[in-house]
Amino acid sequence: MGQFLMSYFASVTADPSSPGCSGLPAVLGNSLVLDLDAFPELHWLPTYLTLLNSLHYDRDRLTQAIQAITEEGEVYRDQWIETYTKSKNGKQYLYYQLRWLTGEYKPSGQPKVKTKHLSHRVVGKVRAAIARGHQVAALEQQRQAVEAEITRFQQLVRGIGRRLQRAVSQHSQQLG
Repeated sequence: MGQFLMSYFASVTADPSSPGCSGLPAVLGNSLVLDLDAFPELHWLPTYLTLLNSLHYDRDRLTQAIQAITEEGEVYRDQWIETYTKSKNGKQYLYYQLRWLTGEYKPSGQPKVKTKHLSHRVVGKVRAAIARGHQVAALEQQRQAVEAEITRFQQLVRGIGRRLQRAVSQHSQQLG
């Protein structure tokens, strides 16, 4: 059975009129012995905090990567390119169009799709913007997973803190 000695401090302000007192708070200490077997999380707390720090680093790294991608140029998240052909004077011509969902629906229940015709010059730029959109979406998904892990570990550490606080308050009530 492991034990951990922890000092519990109560702050009291000394009476400034009494001789030798400067008006600074005086600290009274009481020892508190914690049973480490009752708090097995304390053995892992440094590991939790190290992991939490590395998760914060990963989240910041992903955020910076997203910013770098968005600074490269336009980002098309929910758009796609479709090709179609037309016959003119017996020849087949290939055309490109940018399409995206509007978020609205037709009376038939079909989603509304907007279309913008693209010239051959801008197809490469639009494809690059769509690729950046896919990269940003993947990085945002990774960042959300990291943020969920951060939240989980923060809740775990807060739970340990609450249990320790209850033990300290129970100890102080036993003393009082």
